[in-house]
Amino acid sequence: MFVVISVGLSLLVLFTLYHFSRKRETALSHRFETLVLLRELLLLSRKHRAATHYALAYKLSSDSIRKVNEIYDNILEVSELLQSHVSFDSRPMYRIYHLKLIAMHSDWQNRSLVRNQSIHGKTIRHSMFLMDEVMIIWLIQSEREDMSSEYHMNWQQILDCMEILTKLRMCIPDMEKPEEYARFKFYASQTHRKLNQLSIICPISSGSPICTRAMHALTEIASSTEATQPADSMYELTSDISTVVSQVYDQVLSDITKSLYQPLPSINDKAINTRLSVHHYM
Repeated sequence: MFVVISVGLSLLVLFTLYHFSRKRETALSHRFETLVLLRELLLLSRKHRAATHYALAYKLSSDSIRKVNEIYDNILEVSELLQSHVSFDSRPMYRIYHLKLIAMHSDWQNRSLVRNQSIHGKTIRHSMFLMDEVMIIWLIQSEREDMSSEYHMNWQQILDCMEILTKLRMCIPDMEKPEEYARFKFYASQTHRKLNQLSIICPISSGSPICTRAMHALTEIASSTEATQPADSMYELTSDISTVVSQVYDQVLSDITKSLYQPLPSINDKAINTRLSVHHYM
């Protein structure tokens, strides 16, 4: 009888350990895949901004409109997948995000460049804030205080750079006025300083060709006395800087997920990997 009870208790302990192990694995997989989906929507939103900006600034044609609509169709597909993937309690928050993605595309052909940049910028920041929330909860539940502290410091640097970039972008419409160009130069200098700070967090992204070009352009602006480039070129510059900031944040997330679970998939493969993994999970 004693042997039977011992075996039964051993099996119960093994079953309990297996149950909690499976539960933990499911939770890790869920958080990871939520991040991957948000990451894809961030990338698609940036592509949508670039495509609409090009169409508005250069050529509003049937081909450019078709390209924008194709990107938007992908955005809707991934956003709907994300809503079905998140927990029931989180769905209202992600439904609001879904509506913001719809508004980002709605009536874009009738916008000014300033308005188009503003709407896309807010949506891109919304994506990053949602990713930040997922990451904070994950770190709290993992009880990794050392990693959490480092993440918060890195996130604050990234957030500061985003805020300065927004102020720089707001100066573009009136930068041909002498007094406004002085403000534009000031924020260009501040943006240059913030990018230098981000290079400490992620030397690879900050040393990329796109970042090198942006830093060079910001240096030229700081040393000039008047606007020498048209507004659309300056909007392209701010989009490039936004790309660098997103890349730095992406590397921060990948480093953490690698320690907690597994690294994020490469950019080129993530769309396929996301859909396969999420459908498998569901």
